[in-house]
Amino acid sequence: MPILLPRPSAAQVNTLSTTYLPALTGIRAVAAYLVFLHHFNPFQPEGATQLLSRIVLEFHIGVSIFFVLSGFLITLRYYGTEQRDSRWWGTYLRNRMARIYPMYFLLTTAFFLLRFQTERIFALRTWLFNVLFLRGFFDEMKFSGIAQGWTLTVEECFYLFAPIAFILMHKQIKLWIQPFLLLAFGCLLVLTVGQLHHHGLFGDFKFVLLYTFFGRCFEFYAGMQLAIWYRQGRLRRYSFSGFLTYLGVLIMAAALGGMVWVKGGYNYGQEHPFGTTLNNVVLPSGIITFFAGLLTEQTWIRRLLASPPLQLLGKSSYVFYLIHMGFIQAWLARNWTENSGKLFVVLNILAIVLYYIVEQPLNRLLRST
Repeated sequence: MPILLPRPSAAQVNTLSTTYLPALTGIRAVAAYLVFLHHFNPFQPEGATQLLSRIVLEFHIGVSIFFVLSGFLITLRYYGTEQRDSRWWGTYLRNRMARIYPMYFLLTTAFFLLRFQTERIFALRTWLFNVLFLRGFFDEMKFSGIAQGWTLTVEECFYLFAPIAFILMHKQIKLWIQPFLLLAFGCLLVLTVGQLHHHGLFGDFKFVLLYTFFGRCFEFYAGMQLAIWYRQGRLRRYSFSGFLTYLGVLIMAAALGGMVWVKGGYNYGQEHPFGTTLNNVVLPSGIITFFAGLLTEQTWIRRLLASPPLQLLGKSSYVFYLIHMGFIQAWLARNWTENSGKLFVVLNILAIVLYYIVEQPLNRLLRST
């Protein structure tokens, strides 16, 4: 039988917004490792391992996990604070920038300086578009610099729009309507700005759906909805232990399997029109179901994700995500080993070191100013 949890008081809501959720830290490491496997697929695309190769090829779903998690955490921590603190906007932006910008700026700038050292050309415009998170709006530039950094443009768009989403909710603009409005606006940008044909600026519908906030907003909003339910005490426990956790895994697996099935001649299954729906809409529903299980159910998955090793790897996962593909990984592969397993271990060790000596100190410094 499902059990409806009691609605929390205002004091409990404030406590929830600052509560540390260990399992959701551990899941960050899992998401980063899925992306690593997506980029460095260990299975051959032919022969006995063909199916495994096609499955791992769709492990870009780690990005979706990050997006849903961002939507959940931002809403859990900040929704409603704009009504209690008139200065919250500045604090919110400072905290967001302190969290992701220092490491991204340092690694991106290092990439362009190393490129200058070898090519004697400093691409100032491209560097600016990278450090200002603008490259993610241009199809031709989305993979410049740190290639996987295009996702940070999507993240930043959400960070900037989240306060507006909160205001709209206070004005009774229902949460589920908002992503459809954003998607419609993204399509309008393709039909207007996209016709300028300027380096792929909102160049086509495929680009907008897969690489911009306007197409990927459903993932963030899924996380936002889960946070609202969690704060309202509306998540349910079921008599069958682990029901939500395992149901979420099943939905995610079905979405991934669907993308494998429809891939055909596309590079990835998510590029197929039906695959895009699976990735942007169905997959997030599985992720929030899984997260709901992690929040309410005591399972071996939750205990594993909350374990000390996964906490350490989860905290350093952002650095790992930034360095797992790029000039650091390329240098290691060129001068040490191309074995993806060995690179995985070394990159994790390096990520932990950089987290403690660079990311965490800079984060604290910027938050305290």
